[in-house]
Amino acid sequence: MKSKRNLHTSRMFVIACLTFFSHLLYAETSGTIKGRVTDSKNNPVEFATASLVNSATKKLVKGEICNNKGEFIIDKIKPGEYILAVSMIGFAKTESEKLVIDSKANKVIEKNIVLSETSQQLGSVEVVATKKFIEQTVDKMVINPEASITTSSENVYEILKKLPGISIDNSDNISMKGKQNVKVLIDEKPTYVSANQLAAMLKGMQGKNVDRIEIIENPSARYDAEGNSGIINIKTKHIKTPGFNGSTFAGAEIASKFGWNGGLDLNMNYGKFNVYGNYSLYNWAGPNGMDATRRFTSDALNGAYQLIYTRGQYDGQSHNYKIGADYFIRKNHVVSVMLRGSNGHSDNNDQSKTTFADKFMHVDSTLISKSNSNERWKNQTINANYKWDIDSIGQSLSADFDYAWFNYSSPNKQDGVYYNSAGNNQNHDINVSTKQGNDISIYTAKLDYVLPLGKSFNFEAGAKASFVNTDSKINMQGYLVQDDHFIYSEDIQAAYINARGQFNKTTFQLGLRLENTISKGTSVVTNQVNDTSYLKIFPSFFAQQAINKDNNINFKYSYRIGRPDYDMLNPFRWMVDPYTYNVGNPNLKPQFTHSLGLSHSFKNALITSVGYNYSSGVFTQIIRQDDATKSIYQTNENLSSSVDMNISETIQLQPTKWWRLNGTITGMFKEIKFNSGMDSKINRWSYNGNISNNFTLPYKIGFELSGRYSSSQLISNIITRPRYSIDFGIQRKVLKDKGNIKLAINDIFDTGRGSAYAKYGNVDIEVINHYDSRRLQISFNYNFGKAEFKTRSNRSTASSEEQSRSSK
Repeated sequence: MKSKRNLHTSRMFVIACLTFFSHLLYAETSGTIKGRVTDSKNNPVEFATASLVNSATKKLVKGEICNNKGEFIIDKIKPGEYILAVSMIGFAKTESEKLVIDSKANKVIEKNIVLSETSQQLGSVEVVATKKFIEQTVDKMVINPEASITTSSENVYEILKKLPGISIDNSDNISMKGKQNVKVLIDEKPTYVSANQLAAMLKGMQGKNVDRIEIIENPSARYDAEGNSGIINIKTKHIKTPGFNGSTFAGAEIASKFGWNGGLDLNMNYGKFNVYGNYSLYNWAGPNGMDATRRFTSDALNGAYQLIYTRGQYDGQSHNYKIGADYFIRKNHVVSVMLRGSNGHSDNNDQSKTTFADKFMHVDSTLISKSNSNERWKNQTINANYKWDIDSIGQSLSADFDYAWFNYSSPNKQDGVYYNSAGNNQNHDINVSTKQGNDISIYTAKLDYVLPLGKSFNFEAGAKASFVNTDSKINMQGYLVQDDHFIYSEDIQAAYINARGQFNKTTFQLGLRLENTISKGTSVVTNQVNDTSYLKIFPSFFAQQAINKDNNINFKYSYRIGRPDYDMLNPFRWMVDPYTYNVGNPNLKPQFTHSLGLSHSFKNALITSVGYNYSSGVFTQIIRQDDATKSIYQTNENLSSSVDMNISETIQLQPTKWWRLNGTITGMFKEIKFNSGMDSKINRWSYNGNISNNFTLPYKIGFELSGRYSSSQLISNIITRPRYSIDFGIQRKVLKDKGNIKLAINDIFDTGRGSAYAKYGNVDIEVINHYDSRRLQISFNYNFGKAEFKTRSNRSTASSEEQSRSSK
C-alpha cells in the first residue's frame, strides 16, 4: 500500500511539474516582427518609426526606430493580434493587415513596407513633402537635385558649384573642402578625362536627369583607391515605373548671349524586360576675358610690368545619351547592358593685347594677337552587368564588364603683330598653327561578392582589372615648332575585402584593398620612356555609434592614392600666347594620402564634421617664370607634402510648414611644403558657405532664394580672391501637375566672377577673369505615361526588388 501511495504521489508530482513547466513555456513563447521600410523608388527610409498596436484596443504595445538601411526588428511579442503602423515625416502613414502571433511556437513575421510621399492642403497653402536637398548617411553625403527649384533646371557643372564644401576654380579643377584631385564618377564609373573635358561633359548633363549626387570624403575598400581628395558620384536616373512612361524638357539661358537645352527620357517596363534611354542637348555661348598683371622682380628687369588684356567669344554644343536594357532571367538573376556617350564641340575666338612697360609704366612695346581654337570630343562607354541574388538573406554575386573610348582634338591658330612705343609696326609677326588630339581606350572587368553572416555581420570581397591606353599627338608649325607623339599605358589589378559588424548601437567596418599598378609612358620622337610599377595596400576603417534615435557619431579613416591625369603626363607644350604656355610632366609620380574624419548628426538636421588629410609627394600646379624671355609656363610637379584641415556645419531646418532652409559653412586650413629651391612652404586659413531657402506658396507655386560666399583660398600655389553670388528661382505646376514651368536667375548681382594671384620666388602675377556670371534660365518639363500600369513586375513576389538593385 505504501509503495502504491508513493507511486501515486510520484505520478502526481510529475504531472504537477509538467503542468508547471508547460505554463512556463507558454509564458515564454513570443514572436518577432521584422522588415524594411523604403520609399517608392526603393530607397531606404532612415529612422522611420515602426509601431506595434493592439488590433482591438488600438493601444501602442511596442515601437522601434529603423536604422540607416530602413530595417527594424520588434521582438519578444506576446501572443495576440496586432497591426504594424509605420510613419515618417514627409510620408503618408501606412498600416498593415492584422498580424497574428500564436502561442504554439516562436513566430517570425517579415514585412516590407513602402511609404508614399505626402501632399496635403493646409489652408490656402499646399505643403508638399519632398526629400531634403542634403542627406547624411553613414559613409557619404547625398544631394537630391529635385529638392531644389534652381538645380533641377541647371546643368551638373553649375550644381556642383553649389554643393557643401565643393569649389571649382577658373581652370575647371574641382576641390572638396580645399583639396584638389577629386575623383568624379558617373554611375560609379570613372570618367577618365581631363578637367576641361570633364567640365564640358558635366555642362551637357542636366540636373533633370540626375537622381542624386554622392559626396564621399572617405571611400571604403569597395571603391578604387584612386582619388586622394574624395569621390563625387553622380547617379543618373533610371525610371522603374511599370509600363511605358517618360518625360521631356526644354530650356533657355539668357545672358549677353543665348543658350538653350532640351531632352527626352523614355522607359518601357513589362514584366521581366525593361528598356530605357535618354538624350539631352546643351548649347552655350558667351563672352570671356582676362586682365593679367605680371611684375618682374629680378634686378635685371628692375620692376618691369607685363599687362595682358584679353577679350573673346565662345560657343559650343554637347550631346549626351544613354540607352540600356535589363532582362530578368529569373526573379533572382538579372542581366543588364548599357551604352552611355557624349560628343560635342567648343569654339573660342580671342583677341589679346600684351603691353611691356618699365617700373614707371612707360610702354616699351605692344603685341596685338588673335587666336581661335576648335575643340571636338567624342566618348562612349559600353557596360554589361550580371547580378545573382543567391538567397533571401542578402548573399549576392555581381559581375561588370566595361569598354570605354574617348577621342579629343583641338586645332588652334594664333597670329600676332608687334608695335613699338610709338605704335609703329616692328615687322616681327608671330604665326603659330597647332594640331593636337588624343585617343583613350579603357577595358575593365569587376567581380563583387556579398555574404551576410547572421544578423550582425556582413562580408564583402571582390576583384577588378583595368587596362588603359592613351595615344596623343601634337604638331605645331610657325613661330614655335613641335612635333611629338606620346603613348601611355596603365594596367591595374586589384582585390579587396570588407567586413562589417554591428553590436547593439555600434557598427564597425574594416576594409583592405590591394592594388598592383604597371604603367609606361613613351615619347616617340625623343624616345624617352618612363616605366613605373608599384604594389600597395589601402586600408579603411569606419565606426558609427548611435547614441540614441536623434544622435549619431561617425569616425572614418582611409588611405588613398592620387594618380596624375593622363594629360598631366603628356610632355607637350600648349601655347596660350607667345609669353604664356602650359607643359606636361611625364615624370610625375602618384601622391598618397591619409584621410581621417569625425562627424556628428543630430536628427539629420545638424551635421558637424571635422577632417584631416596628410598627403606625401603631393603633385600640384606650379607657375614657373623665365625672366630672360619674359615668359611663364604652368606645369604639375611633385612637392614635399600638404596638410588639409577642415571643420564644417550643415544645417537643415523647417521654420514653418511652407519654408525650408539648408546651409553649410566650412572652415579650412591648407599648407603646402615645397621642395628645395623654392620658398619652404605656403599656408592659408579660409572659409566658404552657402544657404538655400525654399518656400511653398498657394496656387502650386514655389520659389528658392540661395547664396554662397567664398573667402580667399589657397588652390595649388595660387590664392583666389573672395567672391559671392545670390540666386533666385520660381516654379509652378501645370497640366494637372504633370508639368513644371521654372524660372531662375543665377548670380543676381553679378558678383561671382573670379580673380586670383600668385606671389613666390620670382613669380608675381594677378589675374581677373571676365565672363557671364549672371544668367536668366527658363525651363519646362512634362511627365507622361501610365504611372500605374499593372504588369507582373508590380507584384511583390515578382521581380520588383531585383529591378531596384540594378543601378545602371
